[in-house]
Amino acid sequence: MKIALGQTVGAPGDVPSNLQLMSRLAHEAAAEGAKLLLLPELFLSGYNIGDQVQGLAERRDGPSAAAAGAIATNAGLAIIYGYPELGSEGVYNSALMLDRAGKPVANYRKTHLWGDFERRQFRAGAETTLFEFAGARFGVMICYDIDFPELARQYAMNGADAIIALSATTAPYPVVPRRLIPARAYENRLFVLFCDRAGTEHGLAYAGESCAAAPDGEILAGCGRGEELMIAEIDFGRYRDFRRDHQFAEDRRLDLYHA
Repeated sequence: MKIALGQTVGAPGDVPSNLQLMSRLAHEAAAEGAKLLLLPELFLSGYNIGDQVQGLAERRDGPSAAAAGAIATNAGLAIIYGYPELGSEGVYNSALMLDRAGKPVANYRKTHLWGDFERRQFRAGAETTLFEFAGARFGVMICYDIDFPELARQYAMNGADAIIALSATTAPYPVVPRRLIPARAYENRLFVLFCDRAGTEHGLAYAGESCAAAPDGEILAGCGRGEELMIAEIDFGRYRDFRRDHQFAEDRRLDLYHA
């Protein structure tokens, strides 16, 4: 399966422009044979836009979701993107997955919030999210969630074949794509697809380096720091024997894992 990762900074605070960018990237990805397009954390609104994010929050079935659904339908591929979600209790840092018919498949709310900015602007999600796509099972993370191996392990124990991680990882933390992403893949025997923001947004520089890691920890494809549309080839069958022969579940020592 070909999966596209759209590493971009987008247009901070400009939802219509970001939807236009989504459309362009979706059609380019579909032309390359991709079945799924990943777009970064808070792609729809921008990340480093301060209190403006509150005014750009929409419900998961709001007008931008409808526009993104139309883009998925016209391009003929599924899309998962980050956006500020307006919920009944407040605003969440969320990711919405749409299938190639533009219908919502899953919605994930970031469970681990980073720093004072995120804690001031967003409520923390309270649930993990797994969904089926193209015969495989995917879990979803957003940025700082990656730092918590417990979350990745939870997805693995619940049968995930891959984890999608949308991010706004900044320039001081290249350790995330270079070390944490392959580690999460290897220790859980699954694929990890990391889609980061690129460039600079209102003075905040991003790490970029979006990548796809295989269950054996190999980086299958990766970006530099600039804006790029990367196509990763994910072959679940190739790693079937590896995943079968390198089990971890039965070797865990739950009697030791407590504070």
